[in-house]
Amino acid sequence: MSKRWLAVALCAALLVLGGCGQASPAGTPGTRTLTVWRLQEDTESGELTGREICVLPGDGDVELETAVALFAAPSGADGLVCALPDGVTVESWTLDDGDVTLSLSEPFLEADAMDRTVAALCAALTLCQVEGVGSVSVAVGEQVLFSRLTEADAFTRDTDTDPFVRQLRLYFADGTGRYLTGESHSLTLEEDADADRYVVEELLRGPNDPALQSAIPPGTRLLSCRTEDGVCTVDLSAEFLDGRPQTALGERLALYSLVDSLTELPQVDSVRILAEGEPVERYVYRSLDGPLARYEQAAGPAAAGEIDADLWLPLPGLEGVEPLPWRVSRGQYASEPEAVLAALLVAAEPGYPTLFPGSGTVGGVTVQDGTCTVELAGSFFASIPAEARAVAVRSMTATLCALDGVERVSFTTGGGPALFDGVDWSGPWDGTGPDMG
Repeated sequence: MSKRWLAVALCAALLVLGGCGQASPAGTPGTRTLTVWRLQEDTESGELTGREICVLPGDGDVELETAVALFAAPSGADGLVCALPDGVTVESWTLDDGDVTLSLSEPFLEADAMDRTVAALCAALTLCQVEGVGSVSVAVGEQVLFSRLTEADAFTRDTDTDPFVRQLRLYFADGTGRYLTGESHSLTLEEDADADRYVVEELLRGPNDPALQSAIPPGTRLLSCRTEDGVCTVDLSAEFLDGRPQTALGERLALYSLVDSLTELPQVDSVRILAEGEPVERYVYRSLDGPLARYEQAAGPAAAGEIDADLWLPLPGLEGVEPLPWRVSRGQYASEPEAVLAALLVAAEPGYPTLFPGSGTVGGVTVQDGTCTVELAGSFFASIPAEARAVAVRSMTATLCALDGVERVSFTTGGGPALFDGVDWSGPWDGTGPDMG
């Protein structure tokens, strides 16, 4: 693997020939050329991109460092501009096994989806000309937004006359197995109605990036797929049931790999999942009787300013608690236990019960000598059904005990023991919490 940080400025000796659609000039002794793909300033012609022919002094192949710098630099040709959105810079690049990963600055995440896609495709068209480069990936921080784009992926046809060529983000499990992450896949169809089938078949085929993995049980086949009135109904083979995961997390990844990928399509609002033509009453813990809507919490990783925590959520039927990764915003909270507990109290995992009364029920959270003390409002337990109070306490206890420095949890109300209806919920409890039987 090699890595380079971009130079601040290009060599002043760089020469530019210019123009949209211009063919490479015949080589002359002592010169090299690179076609840099840019955006058109005037799009009335219907063309989004154009080519700038850059002539470099010297002989031999164009160095990758030079090609990256040229791609990121302002255009020197009339009517063309750099393909990167305004304010976006290339922070660094790596080359690994023929794939160049461009690490872009944070403003790239805020750019329009079409602008991001066109910029990534222009990068692939430009950098894949360099000897030894077969594909281009684009990332911001640890988040890979486009994976292994090639020149073949860089469709530059007019979308008015060729409307069924597009880039779609499909969601696969990341290397940690905690979150879904998006990977760009090219879609070329004769009928737009086939887009939903394409998405599912691509998911079943698996990711292009070896660092990602399929979240759907192996051997699963697509039997049918149709979209009506915004609901995409996907019928999968028996392997989807036979190989179902054994954990709440595995279930979340398998279901929302399908749902979040399909709802990338503008015609899909929600997804109904069948197996061998029949409704799935319960997959692992969740009911699949109705359609599932997109769920952003399934995708990660945690961003800057977020805590990557495990929330131990009460399961459907209150049969126990299971951990699910959660991107927790620290917000105004002074400590990590405060922020994580606040997130737990308002967590809304699809298909799971919501037991807690929400914000305003916790007066304070302190940690001393491994004991986390939580001051609850006097009305806290009154707002939770009697049969759910033990599982609610276990949910809070397990969540807090998963944090560094917390070994046990104690609850108080009004400065004294947490008593309600003759039951002492004070603890202190270890990570297993009270008996739910």
